[in-house]
Amino acid sequence: MKLLRFLRPQFLDRALFRNNGLARRIMVAMILFSSAVTAVITAAELYLDYHEDMRGIRERVDTIQNIYLPTLTESVWIAETSQIQTLLGGLLNLRDVDRLEVVSDGKVQWAVGSRSSQRVIETVIPLTRAHRGENLLIGELHVVASMDHVYARLWSKLLVMLVSNAIKTFLVTAFVLLLFQGMVGQHLEHLSAYLRRFGAKGTAQDVLTLNRPSHGMWRPDAFDHVTNAVNMMRAEILQSSQSLQQAHHRLESVISNSPLAIYTHDKDGIVTSWNPAAEWIFNWTAGDAVGHPLRVVPPQKKSELDDIHARVQSGEVIRQLELQWVKRDGSPIDISLSIAPLLDSNGSVSGFLSVVSDITARKLAEQRINYLAFHDLLTGLPNRLLLQERFDRATELALRQDRKVALLFLDLDNFKGINDSLGHDVGDAFLQEVSARLKDCIRETDTICRQGGDEFLIILTDLERAEDASPLIQKMMARLQYPIQLAGEELSTSASIGVGMFPDDGGTFDILHKKADMAMYQAKDAGRNTYRFFDAQINSQAVDNLAIRNALHRALDRNEFVLHYQPQFDLLSHRIVGVEALLRWNHPVLGSVAPSRFIPVAEGNGLIVPIGNWVLQQACRQAAAWKAAGLPELTMAVNLSAIQFKRDDVELQVSQALASTGLDPAKLELELTESILVQDVEGVLACVRRLKRLGVKISIDDFGTGYSSLAYLKQLDIDKLKIDGSFVRDLATDPDDAAIVNAVIQMARSLGLRTIAEGVETEDIVQRLQHYQCDEAQGYYFARPMSADALARLLQSMPPPS
Repeated sequence: MKLLRFLRPQFLDRALFRNNGLARRIMVAMILFSSAVTAVITAAELYLDYHEDMRGIRERVDTIQNIYLPTLTESVWIAETSQIQTLLGGLLNLRDVDRLEVVSDGKVQWAVGSRSSQRVIETVIPLTRAHRGENLLIGELHVVASMDHVYARLWSKLLVMLVSNAIKTFLVTAFVLLLFQGMVGQHLEHLSAYLRRFGAKGTAQDVLTLNRPSHGMWRPDAFDHVTNAVNMMRAEILQSSQSLQQAHHRLESVISNSPLAIYTHDKDGIVTSWNPAAEWIFNWTAGDAVGHPLRVVPPQKKSELDDIHARVQSGEVIRQLELQWVKRDGSPIDISLSIAPLLDSNGSVSGFLSVVSDITARKLAEQRINYLAFHDLLTGLPNRLLLQERFDRATELALRQDRKVALLFLDLDNFKGINDSLGHDVGDAFLQEVSARLKDCIRETDTICRQGGDEFLIILTDLERAEDASPLIQKMMARLQYPIQLAGEELSTSASIGVGMFPDDGGTFDILHKKADMAMYQAKDAGRNTYRFFDAQINSQAVDNLAIRNALHRALDRNEFVLHYQPQFDLLSHRIVGVEALLRWNHPVLGSVAPSRFIPVAEGNGLIVPIGNWVLQQACRQAAAWKAAGLPELTMAVNLSAIQFKRDDVELQVSQALASTGLDPAKLELELTESILVQDVEGVLACVRRLKRLGVKISIDDFGTGYSSLAYLKQLDIDKLKIDGSFVRDLATDPDDAAIVNAVIQMARSLGLRTIAEGVETEDIVQRLQHYQCDEAQGYYFARPMSADALARLLQSMPPPS
């Protein structure tokens, strides 16, 4: 009957699956131990079987050597081929023998069987014959035995052993778990339920009894001892509860008369007690506070209080922790908090006891003293001491993030004249206005300090390059040049600024301060109202970029831009089918400026948009002019930058260029870089669809160097992929580049797209591209970029199509 009770579905569920982690651990331990034993036994048996099979093979080889070898030797001596073949054929019937060979003079003379197995044992037996008193070596017998049957038998036996042992392990484990639940598990569950009820009520009228006979063999056992211990604990708790109630009344009296705010709350933050001093400090009555979440903690500091509770629960003692909370009317209050855990009867943390004193007056005095120690009294700016502290923090962060920090030494030009002529009061007011203007120019992460007199120090943080400081410096200098109205006078000033870069120019504040000071004097020597970087090379680069930025603003108006065109050849017909428009800049002072120098600057300040629109107009106009001159009609490829493409009027600019020049839209190809595809995907898809409705062609430039996505290629209605020159350049020597190029071309063909390779410079590369079935190519092998007139002459010199 007990066994039937064990086999009930509910009992099996508790024993094997639900709420029985101990049973599951026992099951896992048994399975692991049984598996380990099974593995050892199986390995031993397989090892013995393996050696038995190997012994059988060696015995068969010995049989050949001892019984058949003399006959075979005589047959080989007289070269009796039929008899040799008969002997070898008979030996081939021996188990595991795959092939036999008779080798003489280094060559196989007779052989039967085949080497069909990769796992073999080959034995070489010399063939010797006595002749005229000497043993002559007339050849060798090669016996090749296959190991396949050996491994097959071992695998079969392994599977049988594993399956049989797994079944036995499962059955034994299940039976042990059923016994465990019947003899141990159900009593542990009953004990656990009793303790939970006891903990919930705090007291228990009934003693603990387990569902088992009161007497039996091997009693009392461990469960009897546990039951007695629990009942003894129950009696002691009931006795001590009366003493605790008396202590509780005394504690309530102390708390009610304390001048400090004392309150308690549970782990969920619900206030459970609130003494009179807490009412006076926070202006919340006990009736309003008890039963509600703690309302004196600002919402933004809830996580801070949670961290404090976690620290207390981990055993840390929190005494006189200074915080800022709020009163009932929302006004801030500085407090000193001491907090301790409240433990329940089980010794677990059930809440927290807090003791609070009001330290608002002391904090206000400390803040005033601290402010005076770290700020300039006249301007309210940080003083040098605070600046050095912020410099140290900024440089530590810059080192971790691989960024730069700039220290600016700013000196007002001709401030002494203002101070001497209008007096110190006006001079002080002037410095206050200058300070306010400088503060408006810097970011929140930057710091400005009045070092003394008319000198200021400024920290610019989080800079990627030294020249990134230039826009902020120019902004300050421009802001300072606006007139200042003081004492009925219109005053103006300028500044000379020296810049030291961390870590390039120094690793400490003092070193960087000295170098920024030296750079400031270089600015003074350059005529004032300017700035200089300490490092000559960085200064030269910053000035160069500034010159390019300023020159770009006037380049379009002065017609300094010109377009060159690089032909694109069809690889089957070897004829020019299109050209790519390439921007060139001829500056009257800087000379021919490489695109790599001015394009990033134009993209950085947004000038790439008007420049790109100019390129589009000029390219369409030139393509129409070539057609009007009777030259072959070509496809004009024009690059669109990411910034230009993000503008809402890109379709308008394209349609206007087509309309004003009369160019066939099918002869205009717009090249988009892969970087455009990952910016606002839906917007890009919509824009490409609108451009396609105009009739133009779309190609992806530099394909493979950015974010290549087949999903985007399927959605985008494009016509051509341009393979980047970095892959094409080493196509003939780099197998990886060759594989990439071939894959791109085959993928494009499968999607119905044309392909064009750029950067083609050798005949070998042309042949490779033709072999891969690339459609078009461009590069120095065919022609360099050239002027419109040069391209017209090239077209005229080419023979007409046959």
